[in-house]
Formats: sequence, C-alpha cells, structure tokens
Amino acid sequence: MKIIFAGTTSNAAEILAYLFDQGRHEIVAVLSREDAPVGRKQVMTASAVSQFAASKQLPLIKANRIDDAILRRLEAFKADLGFVVAYGALLNQQTIDLPKHGWINIHFSLLPTWRGAAPVQRALMAGDTETGVTIFQLEIGMDTGPVFSQIATTIEPGENADDLLNRLTKLSISMLDETLANIEHQTSKPSAQIGTATIAKKLSRHDAKIDWHKAADSIENLVRGTNPEPMAFTTLGGNTFRILSARSHKQLDVMNQVAAGSVIGFESRVFVKCGTGALELIQVQPASKNVMKAADWFRGVSNQVIFE
Repeated sequence: MKIIFAGTTSNAAEILAYLFDQGRHEIVAVLSREDAPVGRKQVMTASAVSQFAASKQLPLIKANRIDDAILRRLEAFKADLGFVVAYGALLNQQTIDLPKHGWINIHFSLLPTWRGAAPVQRALMAGDTETGVTIFQLEIGMDTGPVFSQIATTIEPGENADDLLNRLTKLSISMLDETLANIEHQTSKPSAQIGTATIAKKLSRHDAKIDWHKAADSIENLVRGTNPEPMAFTTLGGNTFRILSARSHKQLDVMNQVAAGSVIGFESRVFVKCGTGALELIQVQPASKNVMKAADWFRGVSNQVIFE
C-alpha cells in the first residue's frame, strides 16, 4: 500500500523506521510538525520524525495544521492509507477522507480507556496495573473510532512514563504486519469500542506539583507518570526541587511525630512524610543542580528540611 505517515515524537519515528525498513509498503509522504525551539538555548530543531524522513529522502511536509494548501499536497500522493502516531494535531474530515482506506492511529491505551493526549502518563498517575496498545480507524471524534487490533500488557512495578512508552512502542510494532495486511486485503472489519471512556488530558506543570498531604503510593504514581515530562516537583526555600524516582512505603516509626513534607534520613536512605505512609527519594534534582542520588543530596544538608 501507499502510505502517508503523520507523526512527530521519537516513538513515532521508531514506528516509521520499522515501516520503512520492512519495505512491504511504500511511504509516499511524511507529515510532521514544524521545527520548534528546544533546550535552554531554544535552538530550532526538527522533530524526530522529520529528521528520519530527511535522512531517508522521503517526501516531507511540515505543518502544525492542515490547511487547503497542505490538503492539496497530500491529495497528490494518492495514498491508500494514512497512518498517524503522536502527530500532535487533529485531522479534519477532508484529510481523513483522502486515502482509499482512510487513516489508522496507534494509541497507547486499551481504548476507550484514556482517550486523549497523555494516556501513558495518566494510566501511571491513576495507579493502573494494566494498559496496552490499540490500533483503530481514525474519525473526527477524539480516539473514538472502531478498533482493528488491541493487545494488553501489565504495567511493571517502578516503570515510569518513558519506560512504559518505549515498551508499548515495541509492542505496537509487533502488531503492524497483521493489522496492515488485514486492512490491505479487507479481511477483517474494525469493531466498535466497548466500555466506559476516560479522558487523558495533556499534562501541565501544575499536574506535576506534589501535595505531601496525599498518600505515599499516590505520590509515587505521580513521580512515575510525570517522568520525563513535566517531571514531579516540590519546592524548598521557594525553589523548584524535582523528584525523578521514588518508592512508597508504609508509615515509618521515626516519622510518627513530624509534619507532612518533612525529610528524614534513615539507614542511609531518604524519606519524606506523606499524608499516609512515607516516600523514599531515590533520584532528585535540586534547583540549579544536576540530577543526583537522593542520599548524596541529603548528606550535604545541614538543616532540617521540610518541603513546601
């Protein structure tokens, strides 16, 4: 089949690379978002998908929205199928109708659970123990289309959003050959989604702020779900203090008489009192410092620490 691929992120680029290297289908065009500023110096940088397309000399269109001019360019490729993975913009009905078989989307949840922009992060933050990959027919509604294939997987203890997304990406690649063959030969029809929908809204920095009055396991889930972006944080002396990895524990006796947010060193480990239980800090990043082991940071602390 002739395929238009739309995507932006590094995991989308990994899926595009598989389709290209496999060679069973022709990538006639790649659609990705425009270059964007990255890093402290805000250097204009092409997306991971754009970089891969350029390296393979694939026809590349950079656009943050599909206007009439972009639509005409896409139409000229006469694609059999559109394939979208983390493109970062909604496609209008005219665009959806262009390819012979419409568009399919890889979504990293068991739809209709966690429709929206941040399914992996929201699943972790909610404490889910299972997630998966869904390949479905794209339609105007947000992740509402009928399902071609779906596979479940257990969320491993300690996995953060980056770990889980990488694993789900590889799982999605294992589903592609059979799914694309079924679409090409029309040997199976997609089925309507079944179950109660939940919404995975895009994360903001506000979502990543820790409330130490909450239970320790809930805060651990927040830390896992927001790594690497936007990264869980608290404040210390009015400055941002980021927590990259942590582990929840039941209440420690040494913390019975201290307030939520209080930090205590115990047996060469670092714990924070929570509303229920305690959170062991493993990797942290104090303001204006590099990422470090929590124990190394705490050895340099001379005064009592209470996170705000």
